[in-house]
Amino acid sequence: MGSHKHDAFAARSVRSYGLQHASHHGRHYHRGRVSPSYKKSHFSFHFHWPSYYRAYYSHPIPHHYYYPRWSPWVNWSWYYRCELLWDPRPVYCRPWAYQACPGWVWWELPVWEPLPVVASGTWVDVEPLQVPAAEFDLQLLAVRFVDAGHPQEKLGPRYRIWFRNGSEQAITNPFDVVLLAGNDEEINDKLPMAGVRINSIEAGQIQSVDIRLPFEVMEMGRDDQNQPVPFTTLHVLADANREIEETSEVNNGTRLAADLILPVDPSVFEAKSKEAEVGRELLLAGEGLGPEPGRVLVHMGGIEMEAEILGWYDLGVRVTVPRLPLAGPTEAELIVIRRDGIATNPLTVTMNPEPLPAEMIPPPPAQPNGP
Repeated sequence: MGSHKHDAFAARSVRSYGLQHASHHGRHYHRGRVSPSYKKSHFSFHFHWPSYYRAYYSHPIPHHYYYPRWSPWVNWSWYYRCELLWDPRPVYCRPWAYQACPGWVWWELPVWEPLPVVASGTWVDVEPLQVPAAEFDLQLLAVRFVDAGHPQEKLGPRYRIWFRNGSEQAITNPFDVVLLAGNDEEINDKLPMAGVRINSIEAGQIQSVDIRLPFEVMEMGRDDQNQPVPFTTLHVLADANREIEETSEVNNGTRLAADLILPVDPSVFEAKSKEAEVGRELLLAGEGLGPEPGRVLVHMGGIEMEAEILGWYDLGVRVTVPRLPLAGPTEAELIVIRRDGIATNPLTVTMNPEPLPAEMIPPPPAQPNGP
């Protein structure tokens, strides 16, 4: 979903599911049933929330993210990879997988053109480039925040980058897309960086890639209390090492304030089990779910209920399924609602009734005596 369509979809979601609470910014946000054990299984760590998220939360914490403690359910949702056959995301939002690139060699960068529409860009309905038939031109289109990494595993934050081949012919020579993290406008090849090497891109094609920065970017500065704080500026370079001869290089990069980068739209990929038992735990993997709990709605047997939230972070949710007396296996539809009111795609899971207590199970019929 493009950034310029974001607010309209959020408004529809809010109207559909009702308002819950008012944030410190006066915006309404959604917060469902959260288990009393939630705080014990999560911890706070310094990271800049995207400013978009901060408007929908109950209190301002500009440099702290609430992480679930690393555990089997976090490990499963973190490393879950959605197969193309059931990936609910639009095709342009499904990142391509490439090998890491060796790095970036400094060169004098130009003054970048602004990205389309908003500061962190969009890939939706962007006007095509006018490129002579025999020439090439790559264009950086957008940057989105995916997840905040994880301190216990020493994993840095991940971003999704969109770029387009604006040429009338395929680019078959490999090139690099690189991220560098800093605290100001200055860029050099000593900054923490990560990148991928693109094998090729067809004429007019848009691709997206995910890049995770090293953990050291989480501690690049100090606050007024001399506590570590993360980087503040993200540098993004397409064809970072100038391997493609292009008509223009001013649309190959950008420099963004980290907290102004919009998040990816919320999606749910899969439940760990296609079948679940009412009253028991259910694990969901996805992305763009936000740093704090929203709501999880369960539609089953013509009834809408809320699941109790045991764990929540950008890439996954752990819930307890509501209890409901069922006569047999029943199909249920789950919808995750991010705090800003944006709903994910529905996910279908088969719910099984709770097993009867042993004392309620009738004894087997008596065996007839012999002749």
